[in-house]
Amino acid sequence: MELFVVMDKAFLGRGAFGIFSSLDKAQSFMDDLKFHSLVRTFPLIGAYEGPGKIYAAHSYDHFHDTHVFEGIYSQSELAYDAVGQKGLIIEFVIDLPGEKKIIA
Repeated sequence: MELFVVMDKAFLGRGAFGIFSSLDKAQSFMDDLKFHSLVRTFPLIGAYEGPGKIYAAHSYDHFHDTHVFEGIYSQSELAYDAVGQKGLIIEFVIDLPGEKKIIA
């Protein structure tokens, strides 16, 4: 399954603002955001078991002291395995960017 991620356009510290099921929905959110952002396509890693929560994992870059987007995972445990203890994991609901929260 491929998803469309609206993310910060900065070179370092790219973070996810919203995750969408279609390019049109992502583009519409990006236009409303009025922030320097871009849309990128990423595969969902892990088995997706229907509507619900997904997890954007951000690894910690010690040299630049920032978190960098790593990927999208179907389970929080998979996201944690990918980025480790210093990583940042944000829980999202597909197509509902306002329903996100930091879980680790």
